[in-house]
Amino acid sequence: MNKKLNFIFKNKKIYKIILYPFLLIVIISLVYFSIPKFFNYTPKLIEGSLKKNSSIIIKNISNTNYRLFPSPRLSVYGSSFEFKENILKVEGAKIDIILNPLNLFNYNGLNYDKLLIIGGSTNIKINKFNELSNYIKKNKKKIYFKNNNIIISQKNKKLFEIDNSLIKINLKNNTQQLKINGLLLNYNVIFLLQNDSKNKIKINLKIPEFDISTNILLKKKDMPRSHEGSVNFGVLNNFFQFNFLKEKKVIINKGFVRNDLINSSFEGEASFKPHFFFNLDVEPSTINIEKIFSKIQKLFFSENPQGLNIVKKINGFLNFKTIFEGNVIFKNSEILFQNFKTGKDNPVFFDAKISEFGKKGKIQFNLVKDIQYKKNSNQELKISGFIIPSSSKVTFKQVLLGKEVFTDKKTKNYEEKFKNEVITNSLSNIFNNTKINNFFKNFVN
Repeated sequence: MNKKLNFIFKNKKIYKIILYPFLLIVIISLVYFSIPKFFNYTPKLIEGSLKKNSSIIIKNISNTNYRLFPSPRLSVYGSSFEFKENILKVEGAKIDIILNPLNLFNYNGLNYDKLLIIGGSTNIKINKFNELSNYIKKNKKKIYFKNNNIIISQKNKKLFEIDNSLIKINLKNNTQQLKINGLLLNYNVIFLLQNDSKNKIKINLKIPEFDISTNILLKKKDMPRSHEGSVNFGVLNNFFQFNFLKEKKVIINKGFVRNDLINSSFEGEASFKPHFFFNLDVEPSTINIEKIFSKIQKLFFSENPQGLNIVKKINGFLNFKTIFEGNVIFKNSEILFQNFKTGKDNPVFFDAKISEFGKKGKIQFNLVKDIQYKKNSNQELKISGFIIPSSSKVTFKQVLLGKEVFTDKKTKNYEEKFKNEVITNSLSNIFNNTKINNFFKNFVN
């Protein structure tokens, strides 16, 4: 019994030896971390510290509040604030300044490790991308955004919005990062911008529901606003890859596109000022003409053509080689097909123009081919007319064989033959060499 009592008393002494120092540490810690609550953090002090340490200009601070948990922090409520030279503009948000625990008594300035921006909306301008990249590179403080809406704009016009986003701007493994997770049109989107010590910029964008994955690598050149790099872009079983050099124009080389319509290499150039313009040489190794025509019919010649807005906004050239040759020109809301040549041994030449779109839209064409008229005589055959893609209808307006101009009746007769022998309910058969060559035998006497 005495041994048992001695054991209990001895253990109580040990508990007291442990408990008292522990309580003392807790009390001292609470007092230490609570003292800043009695400081008067003036708007001028906060504005100066944020501007000095993070290049943040905050306006109209309405209230401040010091909180001990979950970590020592100063909550600042302001109507709006912006990052250096209006790179980012934030409205309707609260800033939590996460203080450095070892420098809580530094009343002359806020010594903090991280900024947490909660709620509100952030406006990012496309033309400020270079400034944003430089800011991330030079920033030494961690900056997080939580439950924030991001508005991407250009020339004060909203392009799209990412809702309920989580943004991180920080330094990780000697690499500056901007990471955004959020919702774009209710779909998850992940964006990552990295800027390392070797002056390389990596951009990643993923939208899993659309199977969109983009990887861009940029390397700054010695000239201002000059970059070189590579792009890998995948969306819904479509894959694009190319290298580029951006100076006054964007020079594209070693390009490749792969999908269920076409496998092709491409190279050329593009510019964005004063408007978007491109000039690309395209060399397909495989191409599915039937599917392409089906896509064209849906995009440009349906009841509500979805591709019409695209045509209105772009100007440029696609110069095809290998399987067939010719130039597709996008100009002034028209699409021109110039100097096209199909077939190697017995080629067909044609030009075409699309200036009318929708269900009643037409493709005007001119076709030229040399045919053997007599045993040792070749004659040039010319056919002009138009195609209505929505109904796969082809109309011959004029047929010339050498110097002979066909009568209306004879022209109509060959139009019917072309419909029955070539088209057979599919416009893609225009590129079927066997059907085309068999049709031209009708003109041989």
